[in-house]
Amino acid sequence: MDGRINKTAHGTVDAASVDDGVDSDSNGKVDIKKEREFLWRLDLGLLTIGFLGYVFKYLDQINISNAYVSGMQDDLKLYGDELNYFTTYFNIGYMVMLFPSCILVSYIGPSIWLPACEVLWGVFTCCLSTVTSAEQVYGLRFLIGFFEGVTWPGYYTIISQWYLPHELALRMSIYNIAQPVGAMMSGAMQGALATNLNGSFGRAGWRWAFLINGVCTIFIALIAFIVLPGYPERPNPLSKFYLKPRHIEVALARGRRVGRKAQTGITIKSFLRTFKIWFYWAIVIAWPIGGNTVPTNYFNLWLKSLKNADGTAKYSVGMLNYLPIVGQAIQLVAEVLFSSLSDRFGRFPFLLLHSAVNIASLVILIVRPANQQTHMAGYYLNYVGGVSLMLLCSWASTHLQDEPEARTILFASGTIIAYALNAFVPIAAFPASEAPHWRIGAKLYLGFAVLALFIFIGIHIGFRRDAKKKATQQQVQAEF
Repeated sequence: MDGRINKTAHGTVDAASVDDGVDSDSNGKVDIKKEREFLWRLDLGLLTIGFLGYVFKYLDQINISNAYVSGMQDDLKLYGDELNYFTTYFNIGYMVMLFPSCILVSYIGPSIWLPACEVLWGVFTCCLSTVTSAEQVYGLRFLIGFFEGVTWPGYYTIISQWYLPHELALRMSIYNIAQPVGAMMSGAMQGALATNLNGSFGRAGWRWAFLINGVCTIFIALIAFIVLPGYPERPNPLSKFYLKPRHIEVALARGRRVGRKAQTGITIKSFLRTFKIWFYWAIVIAWPIGGNTVPTNYFNLWLKSLKNADGTAKYSVGMLNYLPIVGQAIQLVAEVLFSSLSDRFGRFPFLLLHSAVNIASLVILIVRPANQQTHMAGYYLNYVGGVSLMLLCSWASTHLQDEPEARTILFASGTIIAYALNAFVPIAAFPASEAPHWRIGAKLYLGFAVLALFIFIGIHIGFRRDAKKKATQQQVQAEF
């Protein structure tokens, strides 16, 4: 062969036609040194651009809360529940776009569609620096959510198509820890801008944050057009500078090793078939209620309510942004630790540990201890609640090697339900007008956490049943 990649009539790579010095057999065995080189290149390209993109995605998403306590509330005269509605409009836009965008990305390819959407939400984030009313924020937040909708399920689909089951949780975690990193950057940025750039060129510090966020988002998106590899069966031709034809062959061989099918366009048949998979429903329900860290979104409102003995605010605007960074750092460490260990020891034990920590945190928030340090610990522990997400996704991906479209649909479905809950439930559970002592808040999410624990146990029992059934079938076939 001459190293060229031949394509089928559908635009996918014909694995049998790829040969650039890589020896592989029909079972997907590849020289270990070549496989390690491939993994190193893939990690460096895909995970780096994915991580950076998600950092600024989450920065664009979460900075509204930090801006609110950094001058936006007073500048725009927001004295009702506008903060809740900022999140609601964002989530509505997110949900509207999710399924259509996931279908589009399955046909157009992630290396085109994902960066294009990223450029657009970066532009709208810049526009937030010019708003003068809550109504303008509502519209822009809807548009930002609309174009952000494909990002998370899109990247998880790419990761699940390139990596093997025992590699998934850690890689998904590396991508997902961009969430606490983005939140940490948002807090640090708002704190620094409130101190150093507030009033520069007639702009408040919170306005500068939106402008800087948007410009950085657009810059990362332009790089992603070149770096995102696409799917192994439909690689991005612009990414050839680091993923050569021989690396694509390694990726295809690894896919054959675990019986993975090519990622093709989602059809009505594959869409409907997904809903017949028994654990699909269990995971999309456990997803939003088991890994929910909604109470942490209101941590800075509780901090803002604290007063000194003389009635003055206990924390400055800078500290209101800096203190949540500790919780985001806790989430970051927990995600890496839980996911790396779960790749070795299995997902279920760490889902149980996550549930124990999550339930304990919510009990503290319900009790509202008089000791402020103990109360603060309840918020910090709640940041660990987010680690169940990549455990569930990698768990599902491992059992859907031969259903690539189902993986994409599952990721989109779980995200839609999560954003639906986050769009409307916090309005009743955590209304900003009730801060800092919410009547419903933590009690409702404690119920969610307990229900999720029972679902985790049920999924584990179901997977064990499936494994025994498969082993019995293989034994019967071997005997005949």
